[in-house]
Amino acid sequence: MQYIFYLPSDVKIYFDGKYKGIHWHIYSDDRFSGMVYIIEVTINPKILAGITDYLTAANSYDMNIAIINFNDSSKKISSLLGTFNDYRIKRVDYCINICLNDFMPTCDPGQIVNLIKRSDIPSHYKQWMEYDNTAHRMKSRPESFYLCSKSININCYSKYLQLLNSSQENVKKGFTLILPEIIDASRNIIRFEVQCKYHKTYSLNKKAEESGNNCVNKYKDILAPLRCVEIVSSYYEKVIGKGDWYSLPEAVRIIQSKNFNSQKEKRYIDTLKFVSQCRSLAKAKAFYQSNELITFKKTLNELADFNINPVTIPREWNIKHIPNFLRAYFNELMEDFSKFNILNGNLCTVQGYLEYCEKFKHRPI
Repeated sequence: MQYIFYLPSDVKIYFDGKYKGIHWHIYSDDRFSGMVYIIEVTINPKILAGITDYLTAANSYDMNIAIINFNDSSKKISSLLGTFNDYRIKRVDYCINICLNDFMPTCDPGQIVNLIKRSDIPSHYKQWMEYDNTAHRMKSRPESFYLCSKSININCYSKYLQLLNSSQENVKKGFTLILPEIIDASRNIIRFEVQCKYHKTYSLNKKAEESGNNCVNKYKDILAPLRCVEIVSSYYEKVIGKGDWYSLPEAVRIIQSKNFNSQKEKRYIDTLKFVSQCRSLAKAKAFYQSNELITFKKTLNELADFNINPVTIPREWNIKHIPNFLRAYFNELMEDFSKFNILNGNLCTVQGYLEYCEKFKHRPI
């Protein structure tokens, strides 16, 4: 007599107690005849690598430790779970922490998020919102500018406000508060995050394959420093732009100093005033269609070439100029690198930046 045993149709494997940055999901797939199981694993590389603080973002060097810990954990449970190299990457989140201390030391996190929320919403993206029972309308998260599409989500947020909210949620659920000193340390950190879903990771896998990577798990290409810098800077420019922020009077002064012909000067200034009036680049763009939209986009590109972000600083801030966050971050990083004053955690970004400049013959932003 022969006995055949099958796994349950849905199994979740995780470590009891404190989250260790890894859990598996095994489930049957009805698309195939017979009993076919899919094994999915979700990892948090930072926690899996043993990094326990709230602020650090994992880099490709940390992945080496995370992979060792992954393989050790799966081996202890069952050989059926395989090794890290047996899995195809289906989702990956790229992010960068931008500390504003050196170029905006007196910034208010809420103000900065409000300025960011005036940025563009690219085609095929929608801003994430939920119903607010107090306001009786749909509202976005106060601490972030979160855009969603079928293939990619983009989230730009204040780490300080996010941790503050998380700490308050912990209290409601009966968990431990996040220490005040940790929250205070995050006050001037803006995180820009690009969450790549299946459609995007499929494209990244194909690109790696075309470059000669025939491994099942193409993390060496997908998580390479160059790829990280390339993706983060590309989507930062799509949403927030490559120009600096100026007050409206200061942006007008810069344009007038260029001695353009009167028609071009008027087009630039009118565009800046209209975006300011709409209080959002996305809302201003929504007013245009067909040829008018083409002209509007052309004007935005030309303003970017003059290093002017069409979103202007609110008058009540009494600030004339705020540098492009990502460019200022890269500039500061490379200056530290030139002085041999670079932290180990930033070496990956420096490597990606240098490789980007070498490959594309220009800076990322």
